[in-house]
Amino acid sequence: MTEVAEKILIRNFRKSDLNDLLDVGKQSFAEEFEITGFDLDRVREMVDRMFGILGRLFLGFSKMFGKEPVKIFVADVDHRVIGMTMVNNRRKVSYIANVMVHPAYRRKGVATKLMKSTLDYIQRKKGRAVLHVRFMNAPAKNLYKKLGFKEFENITYLVGDIGSLLKPKDTGKIQIRPFKKSDINEVYNLIKVSEDQNHLKILDFSRNDLKTPLLQRIFHFSTEKKLVATQDDRIIGFAQVGYTTQKEAGRIGNVHVQPENRSSGIEEALIIRGIDQIRQCGTTRILVTVSTMRQELIQTLANLGFRKYLELEGMFLEVT
Repeated sequence: MTEVAEKILIRNFRKSDLNDLLDVGKQSFAEEFEITGFDLDRVREMVDRMFGILGRLFLGFSKMFGKEPVKIFVADVDHRVIGMTMVNNRRKVSYIANVMVHPAYRRKGVATKLMKSTLDYIQRKKGRAVLHVRFMNAPAKNLYKKLGFKEFENITYLVGDIGSLLKPKDTGKIQIRPFKKSDINEVYNLIKVSEDQNHLKILDFSRNDLKTPLLQRIFHFSTEKKLVATQDDRIIGFAQVGYTTQKEAGRIGNVHVQPENRSSGIEEALIIRGIDQIRQCGTTRILVTVSTMRQELIQTLANLGFRKYLELEGMFLEVT
């Protein structure tokens, strides 16, 4: 372990690192990719956009003004990239995503060094580090706890095949339509009363989170849609939908319904409309993320034909 640890160089990601990182990703997430799919061409195009001339200019100016939206660190051993962390920055929250190390280099101090460098970076911003880790990944959870992270939520992923999902019952006067800018205050208030308050606090939720991030507007990494459910001209439900290509699963998340209107068919209507939107890209699989506290929504999804895939533990650390 000591020999490898002494060779580890933590540095910024370069475009030339992509092939090594793709290999690490395939080795690290082979089981997940069986469910979620993986479009190599899309990933290469995304990297070309982010780290081409336009992307470097955008990231450079963002950093200059103290609003660096994303930061990628890699672990380099003997000029080979064997690990990575990616940080998505949003106000005082830095979300750590895609923490991965090549299986041949695990338990050799690589993840520890990557995480410490990542937290040093977040500390300079005086922010809060947030991440999600697979519930059964004991080594990773132990590392994060040693670094000071604390649990704050559990998230369930459910997966469904479009062709086998059931149709919802009739929801009467419920209408599902696209989200409009003028909906922002009403949807914000809906989420505030329907979501776990600790979740909102840890993730520093605000009205701005209902706007499409500048990074997404410029580079269009995926197609993102927001849906609202209305009754008598009042918004009573909300959901977010995302998809990329037919090779990757579509995603539905942030399903919110006014507490007094839950279990009345609104969740099903939002989810089915989301599936209809995702079907446009040709994919056949859908992933839905739900807090384990929302057992009634989990049951609703099970009734529609979704099955539990995995559970993630949310953790956070105040880095000041």
